[in-house]
Amino acid sequence: GEDLMDKLTANKEDVSDEIADVAIYLIELCYVLDINLFEAIEAKLKKNAEKYPIAKSKGNAKKYTEL
Repeated sequence: GEDLMDKLTANKEDVSDEIADVAIYLIELCYVLDINLFEAIEAKLKKNAEKYPIAKSKGNAKKYTEL
């Protein structure tokens, strides 16, 4: 059968519409909750970098608590 990427590529316009719907909802939610989306993303990327250090996790299938 088709793999996921083939399905996504074949339905790119539908996928694009769904992504736009999610983005619109997310932006509205940030507005209602007074959350700066870009600051939230930056903070989360920093947390992820600390939690999953590339030097320890790259190419490693271990759970982050085992690194």
